[in-house]
Amino acid sequence: MIRPLLIAFSLGATLLSPVASAQKLDAFRTLNHLDNYGNLDLRHKPYTELHDGFSIDGNLNMAHTHIKRLPKDTSIQGNLEAANSALVTIGKGTYIRGYANFLGGKIKRWPSGIKVGGYLNFTDTPLEKLPNRLRVNGDLSVMRTPLSMLPEGLIVNGDLFLGGSNITQLPETMTIKGNLFLGGNKITKWPSKLTLGGAVAL
Repeated sequence: MIRPLLIAFSLGATLLSPVASAQKLDAFRTLNHLDNYGNLDLRHKPYTELHDGFSIDGNLNMAHTHIKRLPKDTSIQGNLEAANSALVTIGKGTYIRGYANFLGGKIKRWPSGIKVGGYLNFTDTPLEKLPNRLRVNGDLSVMRTPLSMLPEGLIVNGDLFLGGSNITQLPETMTIKGNLFLGGNKITKWPSKLTLGGAVAL
């Protein structure tokens, strides 16, 4: 009986080790992961929390991390790469100069007032809600999400990708300066005020 117990304990310790070694990324530890261009690479690192007042001069790559929250007033002067991460909460006042990629992540709601300079990719996330009058400065993808409604007054300066979502009706007023890719979604209600710069692809 001792040997099976030891094996079970060893296996449990192995499975728990990433969580057991998890820690907060403070300002000093941040310096250890910065490159010469101000980019911060945290991929597969054991951190679960970013320090308050988090700010970097380049890109933040937090793909495949256990970090669940961006602190209030986070400032990222480059791109945010958060694919397949545990990120759920975006703090108020967050600023991202480049794009934000949440592919395969855990995010459910996108709060109002968050400034992003490039595209927003929510593909394969549990996204349920976007704020009214959302403006996206690049492409917007909600492919294969449970999202059922787009926000009123949505403005997308690039392309909009809907395929695999639960969207069947579009808001009364929306602007898409690029193309609208339905991806097989059947739209039963179209906007009364639609500004479309490109084409509609079924």
